[in-house]
Amino acid sequence: MHLTFFDTYIHKNNIIKILIFLLILFPIMMVLVNYAFELSNYPVSFMESQLSFSGEEIRSHYEQMTNSDIQQYIYAQLVDYVYIIVYGSLTFFLGLYIGRQLFIASKIRFSAYIIGLGGLTAGCCDAIENIFIILMATRPNDFPNIFAILHSIFASIKFALLGIFIIGVVLILTIIIYRKIRR
Repeated sequence: MHLTFFDTYIHKNNIIKILIFLLILFPIMMVLVNYAFELSNYPVSFMESQLSFSGEEIRSHYEQMTNSDIQQYIYAQLVDYVYIIVYGSLTFFLGLYIGRQLFIASKIRFSAYIIGLGGLTAGCCDAIENIFIILMATRPNDFPNIFAILHSIFASIKFALLGIFIIGVVLILTIIIYRKIRR
C-alpha cells in the first residue's frame, strides 16, 4: 500500500499551523467535555461505563440519574463530537508531520502515516460509540443489550488504537532523535 499522496497532499507549513491550532484547541475541548459530563452526574467513570459490555449495568447507571441529568449526558455526547474531531485531526496531522520528518519512502515514514490514520480511525470509533450512548440514553430503561455490547466494542477498539498511536509516536520520535544524535 502506497501512501505517497500524504507527502504532497498538504504543505508542511500548513500542517504546522494546523497542529498549533489543534494543540491549543485540544486542552480547551478536553476541559469543556469533562465539564459537560460532570454536569450530567453520570455515576461512574468513563472506563467503567465504556468497557462494561452490559446493558444491565448501564441501565443501573441511568436509574441513578434524573431525566435532566440524562438530557445533560446526551448533550455532553454532542459536545464530545467536537472533541473527537479535534483529537482525531490532531493524531492524523501529528502522524503526517512526524512522517515527513523521515526519509522519503522509508518504512518508518509509512508507519508514521499509518499511526496517524489509526488515530483518526480511533476518533471514528469514538463517534460510533457515542451513537450507541445516545441511543441508550434516549431509551434508558429498555434499550437492547446489543447497544451496550457494540458501545463497548467500539470503545475497546478506540482505546487500543489510541494506545498504538501513543506507543508508535514515542517509538518514532525516539528513532528520529537517535538518528539526529548519531549524525
